[in-house]
Amino acid sequence: MSSGALKLQEKELLPFEIDYLPEFAAKKCQEELNETPERKIKGIQELRALLQRNPKTSALEFHEDFLVAYLRRNKYRTKDALQQILKSQQLVEAESDLFRGVPEEYLDSPAFKNFYPLPVRCQDGCGLIYFGIGKWDPTELPLKQLKQMIVMFLAQALRDPMNQINGFKVLYDLEGLSTRHIKYITPQNTLLLYNGAVNSTPARYKAVHIITQSPLMKIAWRFLRPILSEKIKSRVHFHKNKEELLDYFPRCVLPVDFGGNVRENETINWIRRANKDQEKFTLCGQPNYY
Repeated sequence: MSSGALKLQEKELLPFEIDYLPEFAAKKCQEELNETPERKIKGIQELRALLQRNPKTSALEFHEDFLVAYLRRNKYRTKDALQQILKSQQLVEAESDLFRGVPEEYLDSPAFKNFYPLPVRCQDGCGLIYFGIGKWDPTELPLKQLKQMIVMFLAQALRDPMNQINGFKVLYDLEGLSTRHIKYITPQNTLLLYNGAVNSTPARYKAVHIITQSPLMKIAWRFLRPILSEKIKSRVHFHKNKEELLDYFPRCVLPVDFGGNVRENETINWIRRANKDQEKFTLCGQPNYY
């Protein structure tokens, strides 16, 4: 997309924190995700019936909004939604500590400030997430708390219908990646990240932008590439420098370090509220924000 086209759309961009579903998103939900009022009712009924027949979930009363999120993610293929929910249940049972939110003291850690949703959405309504992995200091934010942060963010952000429908675009900033990070790039951690963020979560990932010149990325990519779906792989973009992102995004959505206008983590209040809400997380889900 040309820079001229981007400038024309800057005035129409929406904030990450929103309390209503715009008309274009409702239309997208119908056209791309196959949702109609009738299909929504039928899908919920069919999915509940499948869950009730499954011995692992028969005793659980799932929140309707939780079921709809998975139906949307799977374009109302109820059997696919069922399988993803079952994977989610397995993950929660195996990694229950990761679903309790981040201990409060870590929210003020300098390392924590390198992971946040950007305050303005992309032109197409997608939420934009920044992960400054290269700036991550494991001595300030241990791996367990980093995992808790990722889980908390996804679980709470997906209570927003805008994120369920439009999905996310992710910026992985790997500048600064060094040998202190390499010991964490293991097959086990890589698989956990993929299963947690993709296989078990009703999130749509529309693009992944990786900014790096580090040769260590080749090691990480060697672990990650074989387990990615062809669709995800086709949406991964590598950049040698941050300025290349201006070919994809308007300045008003990007951090200053990327040539944009966002000067600091302006969504820290959302993060604090989301972390508090994560304390109420249950296997059966939580209601949408609106």
